Amino acid sequence: MRLTTVLAVISLTTALAAPAAAIQSASPSTGAAAPAASEWPQKATVDGKTYVLNAPSYTGISGNTVSMRATVQVSSGKGNPVDGTLDMTAVVSQASAPGFVELGTFSVTACTMSDGSGDAMTSAIANLLDGMAIEATLPTIVQGIAIDSSRDVSGLANPVPAIRVVERAAVLVTLTGDPVLGDCGAGWKRVVNTPSVLLKSPDGAWYSRVGGTNWLSATDIKGPFTATDTTPPDEVMVAVHSVSGPRAASASAANRAMPDVIVATSPTVLVSINGAPKLAAACDGVERVTNASMPVLRTNGTWWLLASGRWYSAPSLKDGPWTYVDASSVPSSFSSLPADGMLAAVRASVPGTVEAKSAAVASSIVRAVTVQRSGMPCKVRFTGTPAFAPINGDLSFATNASQPVIQSGSTFYCCDDGAWFTATSSSGPWSVCDSVPASIYSIPASSPVYACTFVEVVASTPTTVTFGSTAGYLGTYMQGGVPVFGTGYDYNASTAPAIDQAKLGSTSYVAPSYPTTFGNQSEYSYSSGTYAPEQDDGWSYGYADLYPSVYTNGYGGWGWSPYWGTAWGYGCGWGCGWGWGCGAWGDRGWGAWSRGWHDRGMADRALNNRGDGRAANAAQNRWNNARGANAGNRDGARNGSMANRGMDGYHRPGGSESVSGFRSAEGSRYGGYSRGGGGMRGGRR
Repeated sequence: MRLTTVLAVISLTTALAAPAAAIQSASPSTGAAAPAASEWPQKATVDGKTYVLNAPSYTGISGNTVSMRATVQVSSGKGNPVDGTLDMTAVVSQASAPGFVELGTFSVTACTMSDGSGDAMTSAIANLLDGMAIEATLPTIVQGIAIDSSRDVSGLANPVPAIRVVERAAVLVTLTGDPVLGDCGAGWKRVVNTPSVLLKSPDGAWYSRVGGTNWLSATDIKGPFTATDTTPPDEVMVAVHSVSGPRAASASAANRAMPDVIVATSPTVLVSINGAPKLAAACDGVERVTNASMPVLRTNGTWWLLASGRWYSAPSLKDGPWTYVDASSVPSSFSSLPADGMLAAVRASVPGTVEAKSAAVASSIVRAVTVQRSGMPCKVRFTGTPAFAPINGDLSFATNASQPVIQSGSTFYCCDDGAWFTATSSSGPWSVCDSVPASIYSIPASSPVYACTFVEVVASTPTTVTFGSTAGYLGTYMQGGVPVFGTGYDYNASTAPAIDQAKLGSTSYVAPSYPTTFGNQSEYSYSSGTYAPEQDDGWSYGYADLYPSVYTNGYGGWGWSPYWGTAWGYGCGWGCGWGWGCGAWGDRGWGAWSRGWHDRGMADRALNNRGDGRAANAAQNRWNNARGANAGNRDGARNGSMANRGMDGYHRPGGSESVSGFRSAEGSRYGGYSRGGGGMRGGRR
């Protein structure tokens, strides 16, 4: 089957050939709306023959290639229809709405017809499928499919952080080491090596804030912090503004318990319980604490805690001692945990569940961004004279750069917002890079710049370069068949980034930080395929307020934030800074960025090895419910309810410039995709 047609979409959120009960149990964890009625079967009439294609069932996944089987009937108006079976493969890529993926680049691998015409039908049906795609949820696809651990990464660390269990409302403020103070007016000081609001008054008292308006104070940084009517003077308020935490409140402020503030200077996990633990059955043999800020389980007297995707157990909830437990060794009963509330995210950390399988596929889905060669800025800044520390071989990385900068021999490479730049000097000038040394992709997880190894050049033209990234760039990795957050290494303790002493008097300065694994209370998000702020527990504030500059300038250690100086802090949810939304690749006022992922443009053509500039119209698409070439309105999410997505049918959103990107070749971490190809410049040198 030719791979040169423009991309098209069949929008389907229905349970494609999966049992209704199974999809019902999986749907809460996807965050997607209830699907509408299916448009299956699909029908097309060509040259006097009518083809009826029924919903496929999925049989296997290898890398980014999904195998499926579907029944087909062919009639020509003479006699009874001829029945047959199609075996097909398709490539998984990211859809534009959270929780959905797209299957394209169909290939018919076998066709068996009852009248023996399978060979002839193979070509005919392949032509009808050329340029088409299916949109579905990952749980739909992975139902009943065995997923191996080939997507696992090696070299991650699994330390036991400090686990604080308190029977009161509390928020965690994490510092990268001892407090570093900067001026913020009227004799007040700000702690700059944290994204959270933490101030010191002239008389030595400590202040923090939650919910945008609620101030707490303590005479000692170790607490306890209590509510106070005393607020900093107006000139200090300019430095902190009113930016609250990342988690939206589902209850009014009046229903929130005023928290204590737990200040940590090393990797810490906070378990806040609203009074004494209240236990209730979660499933057979498993109890859960219903009034905790995060999932806490108990089985036969053993306590279980999930932090950054890693399991820890202890004989005592308050006293520990806590030990790390490999996911393969957790109780088998965990696979029966209900897929609702906080426990929905927990299921992704139980090997063999639909949610864990979905996470495995999501971890290798490639997101692409296409940038212009001319005028594309690299925003890297250095604190003082560029300083480099060795990695391995001839590689070293800058310890005082705002973005990851790697030196290979006499050439410098910078990974900025999912794109690579290169220069012959650390001071620039920087230009968009279309070839990255293979040695960079051998950088171990123990290096602070490890996340960059999940960004690759996938295609290029004389005017543009397309880059592809997987979830590892945002700190989500597969380990033992489940997703974990962060590498586990405490980079800030071993090689802390430089603090700009000259900026300590600036009210907007937040000291840089390397990516961190613990301290942000994150949980797995099925919408983005990455980790995100944990969901609201309904009774606590969850997070201390953040400095406003964190939202505009970023903070390397908050979330995973491999973009360092241009990170999101906690961002504002999928599609706007967290996960794979517009924060990295669009809506930044940079005309050079191509929002290919959202508008089904050139970057997606690269991912699906498609796009020949052919004019797209309904006449090219003979399947029922063709809707023409309007990519922007292709799904119900753009025009109201996501429930409409199931009624969209087949259509061709169209395309323009051809970019032949990934192809089956060398062993890329992207599941068999290679770098570059198709006659285009690209790939590693």
